[in-house]
Amino acid sequence: MIRLLTRNPISIPDTGGQRRLPAWGILCLFPHIGLCAGSKRASVCASALITSALVMGGGSILASAQTPDGSIQQVMEHGAQAMTSGDFAAAVTAYFKVAQLQPDLAEAHFNLGLALFQSGQLNHARPELARAHALKPGLRGANLFLGLIDYRENRFKDAETSIERETALDARNAKAFMWLGVCRLAENNPQGAIAALDKAYALDPDDVDILYHRGRAYFLVANATYAAMFQLNRDSVRVHQVLAEAYAQATRNQQAITELETAVKIAPHQPGLHEELADQYWVVGDLDKATADYRDELTIDPYATSSKYKLGSLLVLSQNPAEGVSLLKDALRGDPSLNDAHYYLGVGLAATEQSTEAISEFKQAISVDPKNDRAMSSYFRLAQLYHRLHQSDEAQTAMQNFLRLRAESKAVHDDRAAQIARKRTELPVENPDRAAIEGGAG
Repeated sequence: MIRLLTRNPISIPDTGGQRRLPAWGILCLFPHIGLCAGSKRASVCASALITSALVMGGGSILASAQTPDGSIQQVMEHGAQAMTSGDFAAAVTAYFKVAQLQPDLAEAHFNLGLALFQSGQLNHARPELARAHALKPGLRGANLFLGLIDYRENRFKDAETSIERETALDARNAKAFMWLGVCRLAENNPQGAIAALDKAYALDPDDVDILYHRGRAYFLVANATYAAMFQLNRDSVRVHQVLAEAYAQATRNQQAITELETAVKIAPHQPGLHEELADQYWVVGDLDKATADYRDELTIDPYATSSKYKLGSLLVLSQNPAEGVSLLKDALRGDPSLNDAHYYLGVGLAATEQSTEAISEFKQAISVDPKNDRAMSSYFRLAQLYHRLHQSDEAQTAMQNFLRLRAESKAVHDDRAAQIARKRTELPVENPDRAAIEGGAG
């Protein structure tokens, strides 16, 4: 998409006095480029994504070579249209003419350099962009595209230097920071790339290219860190722990359990290990072992809020709702942001005949997000409670809300990417009681 940023009127001398014409800016093109897996080179995608910015720089342009009929303006417009339509040869011709007519106009050389860049004539694009930079060192974009030419020609350090200059000139240019990070990735410096890519992400968190390169930088740093850890001691508790986490993310839960059981044998008092092991036991359905390891975790660390939350939720669903209620209340005191804990606390309170308090907890769970699955389950539980309390109207309303959310949940296909790793404060299984609720409502 071509976007016009400036069309400010400027004054151009004329035999008849002052003529006011729009100052047409410069096309800045950002091809869509992605790193190839396993390679430090980048490949240009066949269908380049062209994002442009039209800039001109401040002040008036003395068009002494311009004819009275405004031919310079017309040629610039023709060049811009050619760039928009992808006719780069025509754009080169147009901008070459402008550069001949006004050889000291930095923007004309910049336009020509971009057209040559897009047509693949990097050896001709470089001197035009360099000329533009020499004429106007503060012209945004010149350093960036000089850097991209260096990058395309495998001069990664030179590319990094030029693009660093661009980020100094334009601290809001997310693509410039992205390319700075990409250059450092190409130099096998993912740690250095992270700072630039974090900045790019902060400026534009919805750019898929920035997300990809940033994720890759963190992935490479993590891999290098784990490799160093493995070299230091292949049988350390941390090696078994990270292997378990990798298996768990790949849903190879039994192998994750094996690694965590080994880790627990090596370091039985290491905080966090028993909770991770309990999570995996819960995933595979071994609830007795899960309960035991959550208790072991709380013996080691009585303030482990996430373990209290998980054990409390497990107990109210399966074994001991009274104890579960106590644990969940403690967990919420320790971390009020555990929103789902209100739902499980409501389940426990309902099971211990504390209906009024349970209703309050379910309503609080719904208030966090009235449209999510937890709200749907809460409405079902509320319908049960209101029916028990002979509050027919409230029971009917709650059931209608439940049925509405269930219909919406079935109608809308969720295309989100699968979650790679669950947060520690989340239950190891999602909606552990949903099957029972669906069955009860059927």
